[in-house]
Amino acid sequence: MEYPAETLGPNLSLKEMVYENLRNQIITGKLTPGMRLPEEELSRAMNISRAPIREALNMLHRDGFATIIPRRGAIVSLITPEDIRDNWEMRELLEPYGAKVSAPRIPDSEIEAMYERITALLNKGEESFQEYVQSDLDLHEMFFQYVTNRQLRDVLMTTKAHSLRMRYYAENGHAMRADVIREATEEHLT
Repeated sequence: MEYPAETLGPNLSLKEMVYENLRNQIITGKLTPGMRLPEEELSRAMNISRAPIREALNMLHRDGFATIIPRRGAIVSLITPEDIRDNWEMRELLEPYGAKVSAPRIPDSEIEAMYERITALLNKGEESFQEYVQSDLDLHEMFFQYVTNRQLRDVLMTTKAHSLRMRYYAENGHAMRADVIREATEEHLT
């Protein structure tokens, strides 16, 4: 049966916009682990009703970025040593496979441009931290966008978001050591 409905396209619903806004603030550490996420205050701050806030908080809970405590509200999820271990384990299992299945689909020109960009980073050293972070994100994004298995792509994207959150949390605004940047950059070239 065909429904007479128009495609909504890439436009996000209000709850999705709230979700993206709060998730990005959680990932970047603007909303810190354990911080309360009161519906009423968020509603006032965003100048919207509580319904999309509540729906976004449920989505954040589903994806592990918030914890809903019955009759008390939502808080930003804590980051435990187990969370860090689980995240790295998932990345170790899924990212090589994701790269393997997507690599044949990536245009050679994109691979070459990324290779040159990462190689250039090796010569810059510690002052290139923001460039390193961005190239790391862009490299993973390049692989993820060519993964055709939607479930795998969704898991990879959520795992990446949690990894980024843990990175911001661990670094707490401090630059990474140059040797860590070099090691990760060299790993990306292989």
